[in-house]
Amino acid sequence: SFFHNVPDSTLPSTGLNLDACVIADIFNAVITTWDHDDIMAINPNFTPPAGEPIVVYHRTYGSSTTKGITQYLAAACPDKWTQVGSTIDWPASTVAVEGSGEMSSMISSTPYAIGYIDSGHGHDDGLSEIELKNLDGTYQSSTESIARGGVQAAAEEALALGVMPSDPAADFSQVSLHNMPGEYTWPIVAVSYLYVDKDQSANGETAALLYAFIQFVISDVGQELLGEYNFESAPADTASPRPGRNAVAAADARTPPVGGASVTPRFSAR
Repeated sequence: SFFHNVPDSTLPSTGLNLDACVIADIFNAVITTWDHDDIMAINPNFTPPAGEPIVVYHRTYGSSTTKGITQYLAAACPDKWTQVGSTIDWPASTVAVEGSGEMSSMISSTPYAIGYIDSGHGHDDGLSEIELKNLDGTYQSSTESIARGGVQAAAEEALALGVMPSDPAADFSQVSLHNMPGEYTWPIVAVSYLYVDKDQSANGETAALLYAFIQFVISDVGQELLGEYNFESAPADTASPRPGRNAVAAADARTPPVGGASVTPRFSAR
């Protein structure tokens, strides 16, 4: 997700609202001050100092968080954002930081800064989150969305729309749950997955242990542990180890981030 260090005294009661296109312009160095007309149009009661510069932090080297937020920006505002990947070209005026720890530290120590980090990490570190506009037009933080079931909603929409393959042998490498529809859906949800060979006949006890591990992950007990690691459980009707069925074990708000990733075991069990 996107986090900032804009003083509370300047913010409206609703927090700092931004949409994908404004964020794209900020990270592309098209919008460089907090009192820019596009920001003020969304936040009419925002009172930043005139001409206050936006200090933009981005991750350096390969970063899964960078990949997640660039996938989101490209999905939600393709006219303004075209680069997608774990390493991209950033404007010279932006500042590179290494790792989630340094990102969090630099945002928290720099007034009027903005950056991105997985939502769980950002909230654990006490950072202020952007109230992000989703596809249906709702401005909310990731914590507000999670409380409203918005991360699970992204998984449900992906299944309903066929974004998530129903074939266990399908390629999941291009699956994206970014910018899914829904009133309270969180727009930056990342997905991880497991591929498990159906033929475990040569693996003896190891195969039994592997199956038991997968069963535990998608069990009620396993799912209850997810919150401790900033994950969210997925819809109950998708968590099934039956052969040939898609099994979603968890979905996590990211920025990005949510840092934390969605864990989606995808397997065929004998």
